[in-house]
Amino acid sequence: MTTLVERAVSPLDWVRSALYRVALGIRPLAALITLRDRRVALTASLHAIVAFVLTVTVPTLLLALGPIFLGVAHVAADLRYLVLRRGLGRVWLAVIAVACGVIVLLRSAQELGADPVGVARVEFAVVTVWMGAALVAGAALSRRYGRAAGGFLLVGAFGLYAQAEPYAVRIAFTHLHNLVALGLWLYLFRGRLRSSLVPLALIVGLSLILLSGRTYFWTEKLGTVQLLGLHVLAASDWLAPGLPFYEAAGLTLSFAFLQSVHYSTWLLVVPQEDVRGQGTVTWRMAARSMLREFGRIGFALLLLSALGVLVAACFNVHRTRNLYLSLAMFHGYLELALAAYFFARGGMNPAAALTPSAAVAAR
Repeated sequence: MTTLVERAVSPLDWVRSALYRVALGIRPLAALITLRDRRVALTASLHAIVAFVLTVTVPTLLLALGPIFLGVAHVAADLRYLVLRRGLGRVWLAVIAVACGVIVLLRSAQELGADPVGVARVEFAVVTVWMGAALVAGAALSRRYGRAAGGFLLVGAFGLYAQAEPYAVRIAFTHLHNLVALGLWLYLFRGRLRSSLVPLALIVGLSLILLSGRTYFWTEKLGTVQLLGLHVLAASDWLAPGLPFYEAAGLTLSFAFLQSVHYSTWLLVVPQEDVRGQGTVTWRMAARSMLREFGRIGFALLLLSALGVLVAACFNVHRTRNLYLSLAMFHGYLELALAAYFFARGGMNPAAALTPSAAVAAR
């Protein structure tokens, strides 16, 4: 199977090599891509600009198609970089697997007709216990009980408020979840904050522009406020229910932008950060790594899931997107739980899958 997968991605490596040869022939660009810190900053900055342009010009395409094409891949990246490469203990891995499975079952029950508010309350109870267990597991290794105690206060406050206002917390987490990847990147993967200041400033600045709601009129002038049967204001009904026009439009457009940033963080930025040294990873190396980490059955299930989402979207893109976003929300809580775990633990293990000798230089 490894050989088959490597052959499938070989054309991508050929394109990658050709692009690098061209880029290295341009001196200013070569200076940016040969050092990892600069390359990561360039990648994040360029993507933020592209995502902003797409949000202004075709926002509902991002909302509708982003999860369809990139959803499964970014969930797989979540699992790889937060769980499979971190050398976690078997008991903690079992807790993670059970918690993720319970969340998926709860969301499945909701999709089959169970009361959403009731499901949300049970869901947040599970998440609260999960984050509490994460703090205990992390503190057991680090002996940093003061950190864990502070974390328990935050987790307890979250759990109580989520039980009182489950619907509001779900809406809020839908938006805040897009920022979690940035926080994890900076806290767990980014060694030096200085080189990330430019992309962070871009992301914050462009988000604020979109949050104003004024860019809605730019999109309206382009005639693209409704594409694939989805209007920006219709999306606001589930992303910003009950808010005035500017606030609703701003939150919806910023969500489209930050969702794209969230995907790029897991698929483009974190993979580069998780390689020790200045090298980059070829597509064939990435394929071998995924096969080793997920196993043949897990890798096949990922491929089938991605294909299933694409096929289902051909029949009903919006229903497929909504179903994916509901069932895949377990990964958002996974990010919270692992953030709590590594906070109590005081950090994480370095990349276990790729060593300096396993990465190839960007040339």
